[in-house]
Amino acid sequence: MRTLVVEDERHLNRMISEAILDEGYSVDSCFNGLEALELCECAEYDVIVLDIMMPEMNGWEVCRKLRAKDNTPIIMLTAKGETYDKVLGLELGADDYIVKPF
Repeated sequence: MRTLVVEDERHLNRMISEAILDEGYSVDSCFNGLEALELCECAEYDVIVLDIMMPEMNGWEVCRKLRAKDNTPIIMLTAKGETYDKVLGLELGADDYIVKPF
């Protein structure tokens, strides 16, 4: 299984990536939305863990653009925990929505 972790907070990105590696899965990581889109052009992922509030391009826009191309499962991982945010994430095509801290 190949996972992409898109999280701008470097320490959290490393922790999530290490946890996934410890489970025996392959992980690529990046720190903003534009990098995520570039990586998705070059590789296929089985799941994408996606933050929302990031530089360059936010997770909402990344999710929308990815959904226009394929159906790779997307898990939103964010501090934005209001009902409105959850509904928007799922309407944009996310498969699940996890609120920080988790």
